[in-house]
Amino acid sequence: MVQPAPSALFVAPAYDHGEYRSAESLGLRAVAAVLERLDVQVQVFDECPTPPPDLVRELAQRATLIGIGVLFTRQTPDAIGLARHLRQYAPNAYLTIGGQGLQFLWEEVLRDCPELDSACMYEGDETIAEVWARLMRGQGDGGVKGLQTRQDGRIVTEGPRPPVAALDDLPFAFRDPSPVAYRGGHATMSTSRGCAAHCTFCQSGNYANRYHSLPKWRHRSAASVIDEIVHLHETHGVKAISIVDDDFLGGAGQGRERAVEFVRHLGQLPFQITYSIECRVDEIDEDLLGRLREVGLRHVLIGIESATSSDIRLFAKRTSNDQVEAAIAALRRLNIDFSTGFIMFQPMSTLAGIAENLSFLARSRVTSYSRLTNRLELYPGAPLLRYYERHGVAMHTEKYRVYYEFTDPHVSHLYTGMRRALAPFEDIEAACDTEKFRAARGDNAASFERLRSLRALSDESTSCMIVAAQRCLSEVVDSGLEASFTQVAAEVMNETSRLTAALRQQSVGPRSTS
Repeated sequence: MVQPAPSALFVAPAYDHGEYRSAESLGLRAVAAVLERLDVQVQVFDECPTPPPDLVRELAQRATLIGIGVLFTRQTPDAIGLARHLRQYAPNAYLTIGGQGLQFLWEEVLRDCPELDSACMYEGDETIAEVWARLMRGQGDGGVKGLQTRQDGRIVTEGPRPPVAALDDLPFAFRDPSPVAYRGGHATMSTSRGCAAHCTFCQSGNYANRYHSLPKWRHRSAASVIDEIVHLHETHGVKAISIVDDDFLGGAGQGRERAVEFVRHLGQLPFQITYSIECRVDEIDEDLLGRLREVGLRHVLIGIESATSSDIRLFAKRTSNDQVEAAIAALRRLNIDFSTGFIMFQPMSTLAGIAENLSFLARSRVTSYSRLTNRLELYPGAPLLRYYERHGVAMHTEKYRVYYEFTDPHVSHLYTGMRRALAPFEDIEAACDTEKFRAARGDNAASFERLRSLRALSDESTSCMIVAAQRCLSEVVDSGLEASFTQVAAEVMNETSRLTAALRQQSVGPRSTS
């Protein structure tokens, strides 16, 4: 009987769609690509439910190695559930887990889930390649840097493996060969790793950069990025790309230099793509962004986080409101759509601080429901944990996530009231974003006019939402813990009904055909 060829299966648990939009699991796909280059048969499943579907079960039964990726800490319980099911299907497969969401949780997860053989620390490209080589030689995983493993009933590690220094040496991320995988013409890409900033609330800048002496922001060359864009376009028909780097323009001037080179190369291609990036507000340069706009840039995500000076210091943002306002003005002048990161609520928020934030957002005409009602997520190992512990914030850990109580009960009451009263705005935002994404992919006059109209409607929705949030705040200031948000909620329903009708009218207008 012919034995099946050794194969590897990589799966990621489903996202929490109440918090995040789905995307390709690029970390898993990067590791899968390294094995594929070694002629290993690989398959990747994003957003795999628990229990897994029949196809995943069948592939697991044949797999030599199974890897589970955890991008967000909140996915950890589902990842463990997947591990337990996959172990039933594949009792002899090597089963490992990793990803940014597991940082500082490796040992705890291994103790809680005996079905797992190991946990991969930090970047897994070279680590999993070495594990695979050992499996093919019939060896164990002892002594592999970058792993936490089980040895004689104990969990041990040889310490972290240095990250990949030359990202151009890595293969492009593994892509699904199915002809329908990119039917919508959209894909995600990663062109750098790490972040040069050290914001105290963020995993990327504090955790993935702590263990090595390489530059905190490592990047692929512009030529490598262009080669992957050409590959995605010619092989999968991709026309729109979300570049999901933590900071596309990062590094001490390196990001800008690369962006200039990127513009030069991209402008020489015989086809056009549209794309989005993420960057810091203090990296917004109107001349550079204008050049990026000419070669397809349509959306930028910037992190504002707070308008209060105390929170800006607490988060170690090293930015100012003046820089934020200048960045927003530049993006608007360039006709580039943008979204913002914002942390309205943190454990020690005050009503005065929230009022300051709301005033800034009203003045700037930016935010979204998720950002307006966003409470700080505390990750295991975050520097802010120690700060809050010293200041008496009540915290506890449940299902690997850190939960806390607001120190001011009035803030807690406001948070709950805002989330409920403003919730109808969320559906309008999602629909508006979908329509703007479609319109932004075109470069004809009809597309630009449609995008302009959609932005105006989105701005109106934002203004209405901020006014409603200010009404909620006024209720708490006036009535304290007895504040009721019933009237605000009723007004929100009226406003969102009107906005929904206006959006429906917009949706019957001309669409981009590109």
